[in-house]
Amino acid sequence: MTIKNKRRAQLAAIGTLAAAALVLAGCSATTGADGEETFDLTWTSYTTPEGYYSMAMDEWISIVEEKTEGRVTIEPFYMGSLCSTMDGLACAKDGRADIAYTSPAFHPAEFPLANVVTVPFVAKDPVAQTAAAASLYESNADYAAEFEAEGIHALYFAPVTTSILGTKTAVDSYAELKGLSVRSTARMLKASEIAGSNPSAIPVSEIYESIENGVIDAWSATGLESAITEWNLGEVTPYMTDTQSGSFINVMAIINAEVWNTMPADIQKIMTEASDTVWGGLSGEYLDAIFDETCDRAADQGVTLSTWSDAESKKWADAVGDTLLNDWKSEVKAGSDADVDAFYADYLQQLEDASATSTYVAPVEYCLARG
Repeated sequence: MTIKNKRRAQLAAIGTLAAAALVLAGCSATTGADGEETFDLTWTSYTTPEGYYSMAMDEWISIVEEKTEGRVTIEPFYMGSLCSTMDGLACAKDGRADIAYTSPAFHPAEFPLANVVTVPFVAKDPVAQTAAAASLYESNADYAAEFEAEGIHALYFAPVTTSILGTKTAVDSYAELKGLSVRSTARMLKASEIAGSNPSAIPVSEIYESIENGVIDAWSATGLESAITEWNLGEVTPYMTDTQSGSFINVMAIINAEVWNTMPADIQKIMTEASDTVWGGLSGEYLDAIFDETCDRAADQGVTLSTWSDAESKKWADAVGDTLLNDWKSEVKAGSDADVDAFYADYLQQLEDASATSTYVAPVEYCLARG
């Protein structure tokens, strides 16, 4: 049974015309004057318009609309104005939106294998990790099956830069984490708990106010560029440190599989090429421009940047040990028939291959080197 037929079977099982209407609500397909079918799509995003995911999304939309010469139009919705952060997957599946930004970390039960990226202290290069995820989507049947089962197609994977620790006073060592109330997300919550912190899972949009009101002392599991350019967190936490815990999450742009399958091959090709253009070359001038703005605005906000020594980072990594890796493996075994050890070996190999050619420099290191 094809993905499209599976989707139809799912809708039939619901047994209401309303459910079928939801699938069609987002995508409006019509025939133009020249007889070619046109597609009016919606894209739901939880990011702010100023964020670099939105910058990439806007560029991707511009490329697709230009190269399809009006056959595809895409209306973006920012900051959860169409679907909330945690509803991106559901919206793409049921048709409230055609395309959505989401993360495997938001849906661990649906994407147990894809959540390998949430294990910290493994990948220090988020660009390489993103390339590994994209490669697995093309080459690993078990990985791709998770997306097919949800009735979605991955348009691209996007990196989240390495986890930063933001504090009101300098925190230069692992021992200083003990007793702090730290906002975090995904497996970094447990990593913070292992360090003796009091982890809090508040949304990133609530960090600023929570720091101001004394609800939390610090935050982590947010990239520097997002913290500075989207949320202005330097105004309330003037010390930001790269603890060298590495990558902890990624973002993916997904499209309803039925919508994807109804589009002609040439439009699919244009969209795939747009993804390669925007994210395949995420290095050099493109990333430098994002980081330059981040460095400038960090200085404007009075932020002191630093990086933990290898010795301090190792203390945290040693304390975590295999705990978080084993947690992930247990989740995979509970929700998938895949050979988790074979998959993890494949992931590590893909990560090693991508890292060998990556030119990524962590944003704090970039800013400090720039002076």
